[in-house]
Amino acid sequence: MKILLSLYLLFAVILTQFFAAYFFSKGRTSYRKVFTALVLCISVYLFGYLMIINTGNLQEMIFWNQFQYLGLSFIPTLWLLVALLYTKTIYTLRNRVVILLFCIPVITFFLRLTNSWHHLFYVNWEMREILGYFSLYLERGPWYYVNISYTILCLLLTIIVYSLVYLKERVVHTRYHFLIFLFASLLPLIGVVLVIVAFNVWAVDYAALVMPISLLIIGFGILKYDFLEVRTLARETIFENNFSGMVILGPERRVVDYNTAAKKFFDALNISLDNYSIEHLLKEEPELLEIFKSDVVQDFSLVIDGEQRFFEIDAVPLGDSNNGSKRMLKSIRDVTEERKIQEKLKILATIDSLSGLYNRLEFMNLAKPEFASSKRHKEKLSLLMMDLYNFKNINDTFGHAVGDEVIREMGRAILSSFRKSDIAGRIGGEEFALLLKNTSLEEATKAAEQFREAIARKKVLYEKQEISFTVSIGVAAFYSHLDNSSNIGDLLKKADDALYKAKAKGRNCVVVYMEPLNGSKN
Repeated sequence: MKILLSLYLLFAVILTQFFAAYFFSKGRTSYRKVFTALVLCISVYLFGYLMIINTGNLQEMIFWNQFQYLGLSFIPTLWLLVALLYTKTIYTLRNRVVILLFCIPVITFFLRLTNSWHHLFYVNWEMREILGYFSLYLERGPWYYVNISYTILCLLLTIIVYSLVYLKERVVHTRYHFLIFLFASLLPLIGVVLVIVAFNVWAVDYAALVMPISLLIIGFGILKYDFLEVRTLARETIFENNFSGMVILGPERRVVDYNTAAKKFFDALNISLDNYSIEHLLKEEPELLEIFKSDVVQDFSLVIDGEQRFFEIDAVPLGDSNNGSKRMLKSIRDVTEERKIQEKLKILATIDSLSGLYNRLEFMNLAKPEFASSKRHKEKLSLLMMDLYNFKNINDTFGHAVGDEVIREMGRAILSSFRKSDIAGRIGGEEFALLLKNTSLEEATKAAEQFREAIARKKVLYEKQEISFTVSIGVAAFYSHLDNSSNIGDLLKKADDALYKAKAKGRNCVVVYMEPLNGSKN
């Protein structure tokens, strides 16, 4: 009998070690660490019992019994945690949950370790010979009954959790998973009950005898249904490890599940995801709440670590929306890099790389609606046309590098001298245009004269030589109640005519376009 029991326990210890290594190396579930810890604790517990029945010394038996509690103290709590995590009754282990569940196991561990000082756990112990081997008989103290009651409570709660999820689950394949765990959790409970009511008869640890059977049942579930490997590996790869945040909303938009990327996104908002409705979680973020309630793709920006990030939030319906259990997958994709590339492409397409102003095409695209708006609302609008004097001579004399620097200096001067709301563009080699919003002809003329004077004072340094340049400016204005201009092209033509006269007058001057009298131009 002793040999058979020893072989059985030895096989069980080896089996638990195999399962511990297997879960640690291949199990990628969210409760991998908890399950691995559970199996290791069972291994310690069974190995201690194996040593107890293979020694004939009372002190050695007491030592191995104490060794057992390195694992035995924590098995019921870990068993319950596996159930809670696997069934998604809870999603993560919060500190307060860990403290609450492990309070009694930790006290049990220390009371058993120091039992010789106070005898609160075991009052007395002795050896008894049963069926050819010696067993340790222990007289129980008050804390033993506290611990055994907590053990029964944990196992009962585990069974209840699996039972409720089993009854609720509609997918047959998934129901079998819960049924296997349910049956595997019944056996340790039966073993604990037998230890309480029948230990005095045989002095046998029935829980240790049934524990390997529970592990075999779980192993059958792993090999048969593969729910700790392929199913969860697919979930980890597609869901948990996805770079896009994913949040599953159940009925009433309650958060059902989420992945690591989603948690990181909400952590940046100081929002802790939990099994609440999205209205409750996002009550302080009305813009994001509207996005999560919407069924269409929308954008959302957020500052993370001092950098503005852009996200594209999409919605994918899950299941049949007519059965009252509508679910929605909200994906949160970081599109910051895409937006940066788009912005760079936009700049390349709209900004003149040399001057930093709008190119001709973009200037016209922006000026047309501005002209239409001024005409519609009867607002003032002025236009400056500018030309750099003797620019070709600068290029021919000093080279294109100096000519390019003159263009850059001209662009910088325009951007710093006028309002940000004004529209400035380089529309030719050395020609520039500036649309001044809500500006009268008199105001535009004054601004043009000030700018001309500022340019005349500027110098470009080339090989220790200062190169000066000047600008001619033509000014035109649009008055809706007086002007016959029908589009921005007409206004450009008027400003260009004024610019032509400025250049004809000897350059470095400002000329204002005046409406013609008696059919002729002034």
